[in-house]
Amino acid sequence: MTGLWRNLRLALLAVVGLVYVVLDYLASSSPHPPAYAVVLGAAPLTMALLGASWNSSFRLPAMLLCLGGLLAIALNLQQLLAHAAWFYLLQHAGIMTALGIMFGRTLGSHESALCSRIAKIAIAAPLDAAYFRYTWKVTLAWTIYFAVSTLLSLSLFALAPLAYWALFAAVLTPLSLGLMFGGEYLVRQFALPDSPPFSIAQTIQSYRKYTQCRNAAD
Repeated sequence: MTGLWRNLRLALLAVVGLVYVVLDYLASSSPHPPAYAVVLGAAPLTMALLGASWNSSFRLPAMLLCLGGLLAIALNLQQLLAHAAWFYLLQHAGIMTALGIMFGRTLGSHESALCSRIAKIAIAAPLDAAYFRYTWKVTLAWTIYFAVSTLLSLSLFALAPLAYWALFAAVLTPLSLGLMFGGEYLVRQFALPDSPPFSIAQTIQSYRKYTQCRNAAD
């Protein structure tokens, strides 16, 4: 029963994700999107900010700031509808930039790299220098990916038709993220065949644990 429920949950998440991608593309590619475009576009960033604010050491002022932002959006909905594409650009390029900085700033040493820290959580056994060299390279690859994504997002928005940028931001970005996760998993099996295995799902769970520990430390 547990396996069936897990499969149903994964299927539901896949359907929800597909619906979001389709709606996101339709909204971000339109110069005059409907009201749901702003709501849909604001949802991921809003949820991320609310989550970060709730886990922050300054929970009350951070939550009040987020609520103030939501109120400002509600009061200026018509203006946002007229510039919805810019809102989507801010969200997409902003998230890519923030993630690139988050990964890149940990490249100082092999063991301090973000993917090395995640691996320490995912794998109970001690990891050797070769493994940390690999996870450092993975962290570098993610940093480059986010940097290139940011540059492509800004370039397409400035130079290409809006529909091309929307296709990249709403459709190709989640697809490329999936390819990055899947590709890294396959490369790891080849590069470190004797290392303790862990799945993509375990990687995501370990990242969540890492962020929780970091927030608790702050």
